[in-house]
Amino acid sequence: MVTYGALVQKSLQAAMLVERTDPHASIEVIDLRTLAPYDWESIRTSVEKTSRVVIAHEDSLSFGYGAEIAARVAAELFDRLDAPVRRVGALDTWVGYHPQLESAILPQVETLVSAMEQTLAY
Repeated sequence: MVTYGALVQKSLQAAMLVERTDPHASIEVIDLRTLAPYDWESIRTSVEKTSRVVIAHEDSLSFGYGAEIAARVAAELFDRLDAPVRRVGALDTWVGYHPQLESAILPQVETLVSAMEQTLAY
């Protein structure tokens, strides 16, 4: 799991939930502390070790950092992957600033759990 910002904590919670329900699962969570430059070496090392990657961020799914990181992983590490690169992001719409709207638009722990489980099952 490659993530940053607000989704770091949610990603850690999701990883714990997946690891509790699947005794064979072991989830690495990479917290990108900076985005320019981002820690490509940690991402590469993790993909080479696990053969999988989920990229999660709160920005819109399209045209953001997640898309850029996914493109680089696919371009440079394709031969190391055993599953498609999976991205989790906000819906491609404006965020409504009401708790129920935010919950519907922004990624939640359940969304991250689902992405992790699908990637592990591939």
